[in-house]
Amino acid sequence: MKSVLEEADAAAIAMRKLVIVASACPDEAVSSLKQLGKRDKRVEVIIEDGRHGKAEAINRILEASDAQVLVLANSDSVPAQGAIASLVHDILSDSSIGAVSAVPEPERRNGPVSLLLSFMWEAHNGCSLALNHMNISNHSCDELVAFRRPAVSRLPNDLVNDGAFMAGVAKQRGYSIKVSLGARVRIQTPSHIADVIMQRRRILFGHTQVWRLVGAPPRTIESLLFLSPVKGIRLLVRTLAGEPRYIAALPIALVSELSATILSILDSARSSKAHAIWRRFT
Repeated sequence: MKSVLEEADAAAIAMRKLVIVASACPDEAVSSLKQLGKRDKRVEVIIEDGRHGKAEAINRILEASDAQVLVLANSDSVPAQGAIASLVHDILSDSSIGAVSAVPEPERRNGPVSLLLSFMWEAHNGCSLALNHMNISNHSCDELVAFRRPAVSRLPNDLVNDGAFMAGVAKQRGYSIKVSLGARVRIQTPSHIADVIMQRRRILFGHTQVWRLVGAPPRTIESLLFLSPVKGIRLLVRTLAGEPRYIAALPIALVSELSATILSILDSARSSKAHAIWRRFT
């Protein structure tokens, strides 16, 4: 959080407030955040004794801020230097833009799981950039994203994929959804295949939930493969052509994605409230 404040000052961003929602955090972390709030009056810390879901946390942030541009970041994401300034600059440069998200960069490790995740994120980012150029995107990553305040509203209870929902609503309201090549954000990723499947299960469940709420599916590489196979396959081939070593990850990707899809369908059939509180992976 200190780095966010430092970037805001260095880039001359008129940041009025930094709202931090700490849900069921260790005492030492809460104490550190409170000390930060005492040192910098722009910082507001909201303490939650239990985890109530990210949608509830974002709603509390919306209630605490009246700024025209809202930048949201996951607690486990690390914005690259200049990323926040890039997002703010891009969204303020064009009044038709409702949301601008950063480009996620996964952790780099050795082994098949790391290769799988690199392939999946490379395909995801390639899809985002292609849709960005076609100006038909209705999806934003929630790792680091800037929203124009009139484009967003309160999130429904038990919402899973906040970025997809907020971008979908913004698109419905006539705004365009963009991604900024100048903004990068490092993200934590699972280290075990079981956690990858569980994460994908949650995301796919959340996309189905957004589809029901907004009336249109989030445009991602997986939805394109089902709804616009030619476009989806073309983007997938482009990813593989750019990095042939990803071909080795294809069998694992197919099995894990099929498993996650089946599980998410079962979840959707059983409950509309599954995964509202994200399971932390190891």
